[in-house]
Amino acid sequence: MRTLVGCALIIASLCGAMAQEPVIVLEENTSVAPWTEDYTITVPPFSVEHQVRLNLEARIEADRLQGSNHWLRVFVNGSLLGEPSLLNKLPEFTLVGGVDMTWVSHGRWRVLYSPDFEAAIKDAENHYACPDSDPYRFLLDITPYVHPGENTITLEHQKVLEKPSTMVIRNVFVEVGKSIAAPEGEIMPAPTGELRTYVADGPQTVAMEVGLSEDGAISVSASGRDFTVDTRTSLPDGAWHEPDAELGQRSVAQGETQTVAWDAGSCTIERAVSVRSDHVHVADTITNPGDTLVGVIIEHRANSTEAPPAAYIAGRKAHAAQLMTFNAANPAVFASFPEAGLGLVAEDDILRVHNKSFLQEDEFGIADTRLGLEAGASVTQEWSIYPTPGGDYWDFVNAVRRNWGSNFTIPGPFVYNSGIPRGVDAETTGQWGRDRAFKIICGGIAKYGEGEYAPGQYAHGTGINFAPGFVAAERDWISKMQEAAPEITPVCYFHAQCCTEPDAETKFADARLIDAQGEHIGYPYRYRLPLFVPTRENSYGKALWGYVDTILDEIGASGLYWDEMSHSVAWYAYDMPWDGCSVGINETTHAVTQKLTCVPLITQPLRQDIARHVRAKGKFLMANTQAPTRTMLDEKIVRFVETGTYSAMANTHLGCPLGLGNHHLDETAGDVAEMIRNMLRVGGTWYGHHYLYEPPEWDFGSVMFPITPEELHEGMVIGSERIHTAQSGRFGFPDGAQADVYVVGGDGMRALDADVTEVVEDGKYLYEIRMPGDQFAILVKQGEG
Repeated sequence: MRTLVGCALIIASLCGAMAQEPVIVLEENTSVAPWTEDYTITVPPFSVEHQVRLNLEARIEADRLQGSNHWLRVFVNGSLLGEPSLLNKLPEFTLVGGVDMTWVSHGRWRVLYSPDFEAAIKDAENHYACPDSDPYRFLLDITPYVHPGENTITLEHQKVLEKPSTMVIRNVFVEVGKSIAAPEGEIMPAPTGELRTYVADGPQTVAMEVGLSEDGAISVSASGRDFTVDTRTSLPDGAWHEPDAELGQRSVAQGETQTVAWDAGSCTIERAVSVRSDHVHVADTITNPGDTLVGVIIEHRANSTEAPPAAYIAGRKAHAAQLMTFNAANPAVFASFPEAGLGLVAEDDILRVHNKSFLQEDEFGIADTRLGLEAGASVTQEWSIYPTPGGDYWDFVNAVRRNWGSNFTIPGPFVYNSGIPRGVDAETTGQWGRDRAFKIICGGIAKYGEGEYAPGQYAHGTGINFAPGFVAAERDWISKMQEAAPEITPVCYFHAQCCTEPDAETKFADARLIDAQGEHIGYPYRYRLPLFVPTRENSYGKALWGYVDTILDEIGASGLYWDEMSHSVAWYAYDMPWDGCSVGINETTHAVTQKLTCVPLITQPLRQDIARHVRAKGKFLMANTQAPTRTMLDEKIVRFVETGTYSAMANTHLGCPLGLGNHHLDETAGDVAEMIRNMLRVGGTWYGHHYLYEPPEWDFGSVMFPITPEELHEGMVIGSERIHTAQSGRFGFPDGAQADVYVVGGDGMRALDADVTEVVEDGKYLYEIRMPGDQFAILVKQGEG
């Protein structure tokens, strides 16, 4: 223990202002994780009008500004400091790149990767900058945890990743003074004017004129706005095959398909263009006519007569004129103009997993930057063009969702490993679930017990078969829940890529997830959690069935929750059998650098096998991460995304619109209600994470599910039997049915003074709901219960 006694403090009066010098705890320290240090300080006498504050600054050593993680924990006399202690900034902030984040999660403080204590402030163009949020400094109210005299402050640099980080902490001191209040976010008042009406519209027919040239260029005109969509392909030595702007176009009528073919140098392309009711569908058959492997970059670039006033890249609103991202869950770009918008979206499996969405000043588009074709090989890639009258991003989203079959029923509520009673009788177990209105409950991750391999550590993957104590405990609570509360679905945790079975890295050497440096990747954690790429053919893929059988047969779970179903950590694997279509391509020379194996593609047949096996046994299947391919989306699996940032909800816009409630600590119903409002504001709804409070007399979760989404909008999910909304408006169902309306206040309780008015127009019921910013509403169609 290190002891530092602070500078002398002058007490003017126990009842008056306190003049002081700070109590210095630490001037500067550099540590390598894991690191913990105790500091003993002397806090002077203070009265009830005073506040004791801890100041510190921290960063993770890096050569440039490049991200962040929750590295730091701070204890005062053994009490872990969390969000309520934060004084100098709001707990949430937004990066220049548009990603929202939180400063603290479960008592762990976010620290930036940064070369100094200025980059996140001065480098204002950097996507990772946050200049307005005092990014390096934390001022914490420690008044409840200290007393006059000797106190202990503990700083802990956690080892979050397998490779240790280096943290610089400086200017750590304690000060005593008049109380200051933490900043508060503004709560918008309920609107008083005219309200917009929201009723699901269903499929729409969009009037459009479409033209097609002999080299594949497509023109689209809708609602007075003209667009051109060109395709260019890479050639050797950094050159490009560009479309010929002088070629004329022929018209393609709605309901018609026309084809063209051209020689693009490195490949030939046969294009079929079909004009459907609300979009233009394009199918490109790309062939390598040569006698060696070829890599082809294919870019589909759209533009109008000017740069779009607003654009969305993979569902996220663009914050700059030049942006790009790789995204398979929302493989789209959308440009909005006042008259009309235009969206491009990848459809087939290969284009989706390779997809790059981009915005370059006045051009926007999608691309495959990884396509590899063996000699004589062909692939057919499909993509679509969506003209959208009025230029509303959500109209584009809803059109794609209808055509993709993304609107399927979501059961609930769900909770993950949250206080499941152990060692009690069946009736107590069942009543515990009923009291909290749960419909789906997931147990925890397997761990090794005493006398087993690696006691206290995770028994991930097939490691569960070496953890009989855990298996017995899961079987016990699940069988009791099934007996006493058959309406509740107890499921087991499942992860197909992480495995801590004894000697796994040797047993399953052919399935190891290898990075570009030839290293076997582990999950980022404080101890080794090796990752694998299971396939139908390799050793771990075959062993994985023992894990499935343990869950479904030995434990007897009613279903399976599949964590990180699409992939874990790495999208591409090296030193594995080739997937037949993925290569690295040098951006400058266009030369193939290596064959790649896309994890979502190579594992897809086995994932389908397991999913169908689970369902064939009459069991429930749900997952974390969104479907990365059309093939997996067509399985219609209930899937959520984790919400460390609410911007992750953009990945759900074209899939299953669910976010896990793990954005911040959910200790109260109000904490959960806040997360629901924020998820709704970005077009999705909620699945529970924890349930850490005593159940109230009325629980909003009891009326939120099931919901079958029909439309998403900013602030709401409109379902066929329910509507969830954090947006004021006039809401109804297409058939005009009556509804029961539940408004939830900021405390998570039902708002009994809610401003809801039932009106009837043309024989159909509408509900005018006016809410301040700390409320959300649930409309339940009568008869749905």
